[in-house]
Amino acid sequence: MFNIKVPATSANLGAGFDCLAIAIDLYNTFKIEKAPKGFKGDNLIYKSYYEVFKHLNEEIIEIKISSDSNIPISRGLGSSASCIVAGVLAANKILNFPLNNEELLNLSNSIEGHPDNVSAALYGGLTINAVKNGKVLTNKIIPNESIKFTALIPGFELSTKSSREVIPREISLDTAVFNIQRTALLVSSLINGNLDLLKWAVEDKIHQPYRMDLIENSNIVFNTAYELGALAVFLSGAGPTIMCITHIKNKEFKDNISSRLKKISGEWKVFEHNIDLEGAKIIN
Repeated sequence: MFNIKVPATSANLGAGFDCLAIAIDLYNTFKIEKAPKGFKGDNLIYKSYYEVFKHLNEEIIEIKISSDSNIPISRGLGSSASCIVAGVLAANKILNFPLNNEELLNLSNSIEGHPDNVSAALYGGLTINAVKNGKVLTNKIIPNESIKFTALIPGFELSTKSSREVIPREISLDTAVFNIQRTALLVSSLINGNLDLLKWAVEDKIHQPYRMDLIENSNIVFNTAYELGALAVFLSGAGPTIMCITHIKNKEFKDNISSRLKKISGEWKVFEHNIDLEGAKIIN
């Protein structure tokens, strides 16, 4: 019938916990076909698909969904968000587009539980998100063109549930101020290209110090990336992937970090990415 292409996402960007995310040029593609009689799907994609019908009080039209998955699971790159977005977009198309993008985002957020990954997956670019009275407020910006992203992906998984459980439920005023300052600094620096500030702008005291304890050799990887010229280094989402921002003129970073990571346990793999600016697409 049709295909849906959804980009991977990297959330938080350091201090922007549960509010910032970028879309990158790594994709899952979902093939939507007519289902055989009596068929009923049972995974996150189908759950999200059925949620649209429930939301609109429509009779479910069964479909069969197959996927070409390139986004690794449980690595902090938005694999779950890609499934949710694919499900709601598929249902919206099948029902002849009754929901606009804002409604799709809010429904996706209700399934995911936080808006950052799903907003970036839907819209592309860098999204800044807040929630008011259950509704997502989001703003998309296009970061400075002189940067690229390098994902350092280990051979082990880390569940979002496990990585959320280690985060303190309460923080001090000083910690809140620390993160607010850096989140604002990060967004402004990505817009105006003041890249020298990025290293300090991705500092965080809310989630990274606790999650990094769950990721073997994460501090060594962070330090190594900075030694090799990374402008910024942060956990991608809940981890364990570590994301680096580099200048587009830094042509040696990928090879250099790949060589160094071979000496660090964890079976790290290195992939360079640009920002996806368009977000999820329905391909007829």
